[in-house]
Amino acid sequence: MITSREILSLTLALIVLAFTNSFEKIILNKNFNLAFINSLLFFAIILIIYTFAKKFVAYYYEAEEETKIWTFQRYGLHEKNYFKNPVPIGIILPFILSILSLGYIKWFAVTESEIKPLSIRAVKRHGIYSFSEMTEGHLALISAAGIFSMFLLSILAYIINLPALAKLSIFFATFNLLPLGKLDGTKIFLGSRPLYLLIVLMDIIALSYAFFLP
Repeated sequence: MITSREILSLTLALIVLAFTNSFEKIILNKNFNLAFINSLLFFAIILIIYTFAKKFVAYYYEAEEETKIWTFQRYGLHEKNYFKNPVPIGIILPFILSILSLGYIKWFAVTESEIKPLSIRAVKRHGIYSFSEMTEGHLALISAAGIFSMFLLSILAYIINLPALAKLSIFFATFNLLPLGKLDGTKIFLGSRPLYLLIVLMDIIALSYAFFLP
């Protein structure tokens, strides 16, 4: 299930990602409108697949996943070092990096996931491995589903001759794999180091191919 709040977050994420990917065209005085529209289309596909892959696995574990704009609130080690309101770093950082680097640096990590157990988690589905609360291992598996979906999308895009979508899928996965703040990479890293290492190795291989795509 997707809420109206998620739709708003995903819409904002889509605009930010499309702008970030297209900003270089403004600097080079090229066809920005066409690049922006193409980016909107490709990132819409990416966000839909990425989001629903996590929701599907979350449903299996009797949980719900909600996609939000990536935020941070704590800025120091002291327990009182908190901003009064969360800072939408997922919106601010891509714009700042794009402008300061003249479009050369493209930051694609803009969303985070909030995963909560449903009020009822069916015992018949998990047997003796049922838990009333989500473990870090569960969070890692749910978050990893999104990353794996990007690898699969990149393969499919390459097969159907959409190299731009294939590259964006890999780059999107790479940024979200970073163990920063509340990004999915953090959940995977804290929940299962072997799984995180496996995904990082897969991502390195995927990146090595992505850089050779036109």
